[in-house]
Parts: sequence; structure tokens; C-alpha cells
Amino acid sequence: MGLPSPIMETMRGIRAFLVALGLLALGLGLYTWASPYLFLRDLQGAILEGDRARLERMVDFPRVREGLKAQIHAQLLKEVGKEVQANPFAGLAYLFAAGLVDPLVEVLVSPEGLAALGTGAGPGEAPKEEVKNWRLKYQGFRTAYIHHKDDPESRLYLERQGLWGWKVVRLEFPLE
Repeated sequence: MGLPSPIMETMRGIRAFLVALGLLALGLGLYTWASPYLFLRDLQGAILEGDRARLERMVDFPRVREGLKAQIHAQLLKEVGKEVQANPFAGLAYLFAAGLVDPLVEVLVSPEGLAALGTGAGPGEAPKEEVKNWRLKYQGFRTAYIHHKDDPESRLYLERQGLWGWKVVRLEFPLE
């Protein structure tokens, strides 16, 4: 004989609930994994459309600029340290070069500058369509980076904001 019908109905209901709960968890997990890829597609669209307001929401421009300035100043100091022993006026060259960092960073950290990432072209010189050649790589659950397919060393770093949101927080490229 079998189990009474009401017990069978209850077991089917529980099984259906568990399957639905499992599918929901799987869907949320997949969306969490895919969220930086969706962010990349939205970022590419904002650059292609020239939507500055959307870019302001997606890129922490002040943080990116400060990080890039620090990176450039560190490289300048490293170079000056090598030169100062041979040439005592190298420090003056650093002061001159350091004065050019702010305007340079302002140009690099702009929609046009971002579009030129990894192309070898200057800001505004690369076609905006180059953003379609960007690739995304995870570094961990909270961080990922974007790079041009031809230049994996020039990168835009993303940081997770909440469970599914992302924001560009750093720009890095080789300075040598």
C-alpha cells in the first residue's frame, strides 16, 4: 500500500517549494556573478553615448584622479631618485614635471580618456568604439578590472558596491 493521499500531497508541495527555493538561489548566484559583466556593458554604453551623468554615477572620478596622481608622483620620485646623484638639478625637473601632473590627470580621467584606455592613442584620438574591445577579469568577490584586449596592463579597477552594484575606483597603467 502507499502513503495516504494528504501526506503525498504535502510531500509534493514541500519538494516543489525546495526546488523553487533552489532555483531562486541559483538565479541570485548567477546574477551576482554576472553583475560586473552587466556593469561593463552599461559603462561601454555610457561612453559610446557620451552620457556624462551616467558616467558620474558609475565612475568615482575624484578617487580615480587621486589614485592616478599618486601613481604618477611615485614614478616621478623614483626616477628623480636615480638621477639626483648624477645631476643635482634633477629635483628642479621633478618640480616642473609635478606641476604638469594635475592637467594630465584631468585629461586622462575623462570619458574621452577612458575610451582611449589601452589603445595607445591619446584622449579624444581613439574612436569611442574601442570600448567594445574591453575585457573583464575578476580578482575576487569584491574586485574586478577592465582592460583593452590588446593591453592587459592598462586597467580600470571596479569595486563592488553592495551585492550587485559596481563602481570604477582606480585607473592604472604602466608608466615606464
